[in-house]
Amino acid sequence: MISHPVEGAIVALQRSALATFDAYQLDRIDRALDELLRNPSDESTPAEYRARSAMGHAYEVLERRKAITPLVSLATEHNDQGVSDRDYPLVEIFEWLRVEPGISQEQRTLLLALARGDDAVSLAHREGLPVARVRERISRARKAARQLWKASVLAA
Repeated sequence: MISHPVEGAIVALQRSALATFDAYQLDRIDRALDELLRNPSDESTPAEYRARSAMGHAYEVLERRKAITPLVSLATEHNDQGVSDRDYPLVEIFEWLRVEPGISQEQRTLLLALARGDDAVSLAHREGLPVARVRERISRARKAARQLWKASVLAA
């Protein structure tokens, strides 16, 4: 029998899978679902934390896989070894920003815009606000995100 926390975590991960088109993210979700289904009767942890924990463990497994298996081009004219994707940390940050419950929607929108390459001037122009006010909002959003990031890293 599947416990309610595990069921909630499975439903949350399945929703995430439906919302993404990234193969790496789908692989992480698949591994996280496998982990949840290996111990379906565990009721010790709330669903939100079980899903985050399973996604974290899936990340570790995929990182170990990258370290063990070298990336090799399958093209016949290129026999060079592949290069590890430098954007994996960026994927992690985008995903954390997307799902972190402690970040307000306004801060989430602002931080995602910054992560995509916008700056204070372009955001101020888009919102019709003074640049100083946008810089203040950016500073507060970054401070809140840093505190939440530290708390979630220490909790994991």
